Parts: sequence; C-alpha cells; structure tokens
Amino acid sequence: MLVYFCVLLLLPLLVLAQVSDANLNLHLTSGGYDNYLWRSNITAAQVLLTSPNVTDRPQRFVVGMPAGNSGALSYFLPVEGDKTLSVQLLNGTLEDAVGDFDNVGVQGGLSFSSDAILGVTIIGAVRAMRDYVEGNGTMHEIFNYTVTSFNSSSIHLHRGWINSSHSMDFILTAQRNMIFNITPSNNGTFTPPTVIFQLPDPSKLGIVSWNVVCNETVFPGTGTSSLFLEDAQASNAAGAKALQGLANGSVVSAEQISFLAYQSKSLAGGWRFLTYFGRDTLIALRLLMPIFTPEASESVLGAVLERLNSTGAACHEETIGDYASFINIGNGMPELGDAPFYDYKMIDTDLYVLPTVAHYFLDIPQGHNRTAFLSQVSTLNNPNINISFHDLLARNALYNLERAEPFALKPSVTNLLHLRPGQPVGNWRDSNEGIGYGKIPFDVNVALVPATLRAIARLTEAGILVLKGQPNAGKKAQQYAEMWEQHAAGFFSVKVKGAIAQSRWKDFVVRANLTDTLLDSQNASGHGATQDVTFYALSLHDDGTKVDVMHSDLGFSLLFASNVPSALLQRVVELLQPYPKGLLTNIGMVTANPALSSNRTQISVLSRESYHGTVVWSFQQALMAAGIARQLKFCGNSTISIDIELPPSPTPSWCSDKSLVSSLKAAQTRLWTSIKGAETQIFSEVWSYDFDRTTNQFSVGDLAVLSPQGTESDAIQFWSFTFLAVADPTA
Repeated sequence: MLVYFCVLLLLPLLVLAQVSDANLNLHLTSGGYDNYLWRSNITAAQVLLTSPNVTDRPQRFVVGMPAGNSGALSYFLPVEGDKTLSVQLLNGTLEDAVGDFDNVGVQGGLSFSSDAILGVTIIGAVRAMRDYVEGNGTMHEIFNYTVTSFNSSSIHLHRGWINSSHSMDFILTAQRNMIFNITPSNNGTFTPPTVIFQLPDPSKLGIVSWNVVCNETVFPGTGTSSLFLEDAQASNAAGAKALQGLANGSVVSAEQISFLAYQSKSLAGGWRFLTYFGRDTLIALRLLMPIFTPEASESVLGAVLERLNSTGAACHEETIGDYASFINIGNGMPELGDAPFYDYKMIDTDLYVLPTVAHYFLDIPQGHNRTAFLSQVSTLNNPNINISFHDLLARNALYNLERAEPFALKPSVTNLLHLRPGQPVGNWRDSNEGIGYGKIPFDVNVALVPATLRAIARLTEAGILVLKGQPNAGKKAQQYAEMWEQHAAGFFSVKVKGAIAQSRWKDFVVRANLTDTLLDSQNASGHGATQDVTFYALSLHDDGTKVDVMHSDLGFSLLFASNVPSALLQRVVELLQPYPKGLLTNIGMVTANPALSSNRTQISVLSRESYHGTVVWSFQQALMAAGIARQLKFCGNSTISIDIELPPSPTPSWCSDKSLVSSLKAAQTRLWTSIKGAETQIFSEVWSYDFDRTTNQFSVGDLAVLSPQGTESDAIQFWSFTFLAVADPTA
C-alpha cells in the first residue's frame, strides 16, 4: 500500500489582516458528507467527514486548503467488521492552527464511536487525493509520507514537497477515552504504519485532536461585501430582490460562494477543485455579473487574461503546489520545481473570454466607464508579466479569428473546431465518454465560435479593443460569424423516423430500468407517435458521423447568441419535455439523453452512473433558464430577468412567430418546475437519480455511490451559485 501527503505557504500577516471581514465558519451537508468551511485572516480550509448514520461508504476525513491546493485525506475503518463506526467533528472545535516555523492550517477534534484502524492516508496535493478517490486507488510512491514520531497518545505524519521547500504536517493526539496502538512499518515509506484507535471504555466516545498545517502561500479572500452589490445598486427590480442579504452575508449561499472567491482569482469548487479553472469562472461570471461588484468581475477577468498562453489560448486549469512539481517532473522539467503548470488542452475556454468581456463593458452598468481595467498590466509571475490586459485580450481575439477563418471561408466538417490532436477532451463535459467519444463538440462550434466573433466585432466597433495591423477586424469578425451561424448547426442535425424513435424509447426504458409509463405522455410540442424526431447531436466524429445523443448544450446558444434561428429554439422546446423523451425529470434537467442513439452502447456510456451522463448539473440548468429568459426578453416579452442586455436590432425574426414564442414560454415553465423539484441541491455540483418503478417518480441519487469510479459531487461549486442571479419567472 502506498500513501501520500501535502503543504501550505504563509503570506505576511500584515497583508492577511486586511481581509478579516472575509472570515467564514460554515457547515453544510451534501451527498452523504458533512462539510465545514473555515476562513480566517491566516488560513482557509474545507473539512469533510462522512455524515452520521451514512453506512454505504467508509468513514472519510478530508482537509482541503486553497493554499497550494493542498490537504490531507484519511480513511478510518472499524477494527471489528460487524461494528458500526462513526467519526465526526466535535462541534465548535474547528479553528486556526499555527505550527513550527509559522506553518499554518486548521485543527479540531474528532469523536470515534468504536475502535478504528487508520486506513489509506494521503498528505499533500488535493489533486493526488482526488486521483486516489476517483482513480480506483491510484497512488504514486512519490507522495508517500513519513512518520516523524509516535507513542500511545500521539502520531506525527510529515511530508516534504517533491521539489521545493514546502511541507505539511498531520498530527493526531489522543484525548479522552483514547489510546493509540501503533506498529511502525518495517519497509520505510513504502508501507504505512498500523495505527489502531482504541477506546478503553467502549460505552463512551473516544476523542482525538488533529492538526493539519503547511507553509504554502495563503492568498487573501474576498468577503461578501466585496463580492456582491448592495441591493440598492441593482439595475432592475429583479436584481434588487436577488441581492437581498447577499452583500451582508445573511444569505448563507453568499458566504458559501465567497469561500471560493479570492482577490487574485476564484476557485472552481470544493473539496475536489480548490484551484483556478478558467471555464468554470468565466461561465459563472457571465451569469453572476449583474449582481457582482466591478472589482469582483475584474478579479475574475484579470485572472483569466494573466494566464493566457503565447498564442492567446486560455488556461483551463492551474496546477500549483506539490502536484505542480509532480507534473513538471513528468514533463521532463524538474528544474521548474513547483512552478505552476498551466493546462491549455481545452478548445472551449478560449471562446468564453471575449463574449464575457463584451458583456461586462457594453451591457452591464458596473462595466461602463471601467475600460481603464484593460490598461492594467499582468502581475502574475509568468511570461505575461507587465503585459497590459488589453494586449492580452487582443492576443486572444487574433487567435480566435485565425481559428474561425477556415470554416468561414469554406464551411465543412474538416474546418469545424476539433479537439486538439491527441486530446480526448475539449469542452465542459471534460471526458471522452462525456461527448460520446466524438471529436467535434456542439457547444464549441454552434454557440461559442460565433459568439466570440460577434464579441470581437462589438468591442472593436466600440473602440475598446484595437487589433494592430487588423483595421477591418470587426467587419471580418462579423462576416465570419454569419457564416458560422448559417452553416455550423446543420452538420449536427439528427432526424429519427417516428417508428424507429418509438422502438428505441421502448428499448431504452428497459435498458435503463425505467417503465413504459414514462412514455405515455405526449411530447411537449404535440408530436404524434409516428412523427419524426429532430434534435442536435452531442458531437461529431472526425469524419462528420454524428454522436446522436440529446443534450442540454443548446443552452450555450441561448445565453451567448443574439440571433438564434427559430429551428434551434424549436429544438429547445422539444428537449424541455419529460425524460426519457426529453431532458426533464421531477428532480432536474439531465444533461444528456442517449435514448434515441443509434449506437446503443451510448446508453451505458452516458448512464446515470456517468459524471457527464444522464445526470443533473446545476450550472447547466441555470444556463438554460437564463438563456431562455434572455431570448424571450429580446422579443419584448415580460419574463423576469436579472441580466442587463439591450435587445438586438433588428428584433429577431422568430419573435413574430406567436406560436413559437408561446411554446418557448411553456418550455420555460416546465424547466422551472423540474428545477424546483430539487431546490435543495441547486448550489451543489451534480447529482444523479434513483427511480421508483411503483410511483414512476425520480429522487435525488448520490453519484458517489452510483459511479463505478467513485466520482462524487462537490458540496460547493462556483458555477452552481449562478442561480443567485437567475430569477424564477414562475414564482
């Protein structure tokens, strides 16, 4: 058995003292785990333990810290297999910890209900912890810890980072009714010690104190008052209502998202993604921008621009701390030590930058007269240091113009944007399985490329963006956008004959262990049983063959495009009907539905057990809901919307189709009914479903239990909090 470990750096206390208003001490339960969020003027951490009375998984203890994306993970197993073991955080014990050499972290107390043995323990990078949890026990000996000291009342685990001066300590100390029985390893760090926690009096709880500290760099947090506008600053009544209780932190979800917000960047989610992810923060910002302060919006935008590469591509993920050393060694560059590693493999992250910037400066009141932001220079210690944000943005614009040009000049499958060579992923679905093993994603080509081109045109026309040597860049971008809008979607169009569709639906409910009763209802658009079914493919293979799976990614077009064709809106209406004919269940909108796929293996690939399969992603629901509201607003419809954006001129031609507008409004209502079926989940990352064949109802299912890989949902996810800025028009 191999074991890992972790570390944290300390910023001067003088700096951290300035952010004491960002302090947090929160408790929330999600997916069978109790989560504790702690932030003070010297540290920040998320602590997670298996919830009481949860018996379908081992007792697990996690400490995750944004500093260095570092932490510790331990499993506790019952000594006697027939005894139930519960390990819980003692109320009120979580607090700051300061160790030797000013190492900082958190400490607290744990209660044990019975004798336990220390299982797999990892100290070091959160990414290494995630690799183990979701990688079928993947571990590398380079992450093994050492035992510094031990006796019957204490054990001190230590780990120095692979290639730097940073380190982490994890100390366990016996308190009341507890004795440690420790047998050291006789095989160095290759075999962990045997640690048994013994309760002298089995009728009472055993108490252990713990301490996790390291010397990674702590960065200042952003409190709710710096993150959100005051409600009096809102631009409309819906915004004022949404902002109530956010700036002062009286709404707990405002404090939860603030745990992921820092002055230099925002984090994707916790505990598994306590680091920078470009796509996640850009999508979140696009939706949250109407209720964010300009400083909060510019913090996100600045972090994105600072991390562009030399070609203009945007960083997907920033790897820092100990895991950065691991990657640098793997890339044959150990001399880099733990210098951050920037991942640029995604093809979609680059395309969120300009539409988000354009929305900020040209639509949102907070962004008006804030273009001085673009004159600021990057301060991040990478090759972009001292380059202005404007010049970095221009780099991204030129890069995307170049990528879009081949298809604009000659529309063909070959000239659509494919995944990067050798990469199995490239869009938000972030897995080979997630896009059905295709290579050409729908969202990138149909929604994001034309949206980026339109944003270039808007920004250059406004004089905000100047592309040197490209005096006609705006006009060119406009022309290119029209070609993409006219031709890209057609390559993804799928039509299934009515009789074949009926046969596949009946087969699907059997394979998915559902019931025929779900097929009895007519679909929302009134199609009869013999009518053909038309939808857009999830992706294409390199040769243009379609991955004929229904999906929710049409929401990207609704949110980012201003001239959505009526055909796409009709597909949205048809998607937003009850599953398995559409995407809607009584506990949310699933993000993929393989029921009509001609490749029946997609049913198991994109099942309720798959991270990007027939599961509900909260941000996707917010994206779809906000997108529909945006499109209806373009028609002068009275739907409630917090977002600020003038309708395009001329008004979209489909607005005159009263039947389509009415159908879209009905679909909006169905969507919100579905969303509200699992309101308690909407700020978490993702959930699956369980199905009751007697009642024909769905209930929230725990993906961590269902997934063969153990993939679980984060309790807090930055883009899931976008619902704070999406108004329910049916309320």
